[in-house]
Amino acid sequence: MTKWVMLTDFALVGALLLLGKILRVHCRPLQRIYMPVAVLAGMVGLILGPSSVDILPWGRDFASNASLLTAVLFAALGLATDLPSPRCVAQRAGSLWAFNQVATVSQWLFAAMLGLFLATFFWPGLNPGFGLILSAGFMGGHGTAVVVGNIFSDLGWADALTLGLTFATAGIFISISVGMLILQLAVKLGVIRNFTCFNRMDDYQRKGLIAPDKQQAVLKETLSALSVDSFAIHIALIAVVTAFAYHSANYLSSFSEQIQIPNFVTAFIGGMMVRLVAQKTGCRRYLCDNVFNHAGATTTDFLIVFGISSIKVMVLASYLLPMLILLVSGTLFTLFLVLWVAPRMLGEEWFEKGIFSWGWLTGTVAMGIALLRIIDPRMNGGVLDDYAIAYVPGSITDVFIISMMPLAMVHGFYMEAVMASAVYLLLVLFVWKVFLCRSQGQPVME
Repeated sequence: MTKWVMLTDFALVGALLLLGKILRVHCRPLQRIYMPVAVLAGMVGLILGPSSVDILPWGRDFASNASLLTAVLFAALGLATDLPSPRCVAQRAGSLWAFNQVATVSQWLFAAMLGLFLATFFWPGLNPGFGLILSAGFMGGHGTAVVVGNIFSDLGWADALTLGLTFATAGIFISISVGMLILQLAVKLGVIRNFTCFNRMDDYQRKGLIAPDKQQAVLKETLSALSVDSFAIHIALIAVVTAFAYHSANYLSSFSEQIQIPNFVTAFIGGMMVRLVAQKTGCRRYLCDNVFNHAGATTTDFLIVFGISSIKVMVLASYLLPMLILLVSGTLFTLFLVLWVAPRMLGEEWFEKGIFSWGWLTGTVAMGIALLRIIDPRMNGGVLDDYAIAYVPGSITDVFIISMMPLAMVHGFYMEAVMASAVYLLLVLFVWKVFLCRSQGQPVME
């Protein structure tokens, strides 16, 4: 891919995002379903792309841009992530950490076993790791769908990328549509009192805009422009970590054909290493986390557009029925986690944390925030702060599952994967019941 072809691909995504935002601002039905602009742009790209009308001048390998953006995303996440102390996690967000671990591991395990069941008894031609694409798209979103899809592609199953991106896209719609139904039911049952429905929103909120008097600056100037622009240094760090991720992942993967290290793993670790060095050397005070966070969010939007636009519609036809079974079953299982497990693990504020968890377990963290804002518009609760604290130790489990579970399923280590997951779940529940819920006054699961 030449530099101008890549530039054209990114320009097309930019144009699609602009078109999507214009449609979102001026089309009331899109506002009512809380349509994310990136998803709308991706759907337009899919309709106009090679799988349908085929009038957009995409490069031949435009879909590979999603892999690059995944590395950039995790590099930015690592650069913005502090390692909290075990005491901080236990005292502030111990129960949320435990629930996140139970929800994450059990969703992956449920999907893996259901996919294996379908491949064994109903569709022998299915890949034994078929079920993993559900969790990759649901919990991980388009970024993780790309990672898992590429891992499966390297293992000989090229269709996995399209299926994972499809589940990720479906997950976003399920996240918002079912999430709104959960909120309305909670109002009727008296679980929550405040509910900012669409009709109560002001015009700015409906259109996804921020009123001029409420707008805030993104970048904090930490360096003098006489020497170098602050933004340039932050982007330079992301670029260096991303390049490190690519080359280190290739080097580590060269030792064995059976084990391939995804570059998102080395990107996240590399970002955290750079941040740790900045803390030890006193340079941390000259870094602005807002830049890294917005770089990650921007990358995610571009990644979603690339991902949805590259879905191969014809591939979906041969997987339609098992995909529907997996989609419905996964949705019901996630509802069970949020509506039955969450109240027993998260205590009095279980619903706020549960509805946020529903968002990221089916769509993305952004979907969780969107649902949370409906019942807490001013974000006065501490759900996001607790999630940020619980995320870092939990992300280690995510990285391990995402990178190792596909290998285990494809190479036939089914029982080993099940046993390892089950043992970890029991360990988390033991730690939660004995150490965390009692120290935080949470009810013990019965």
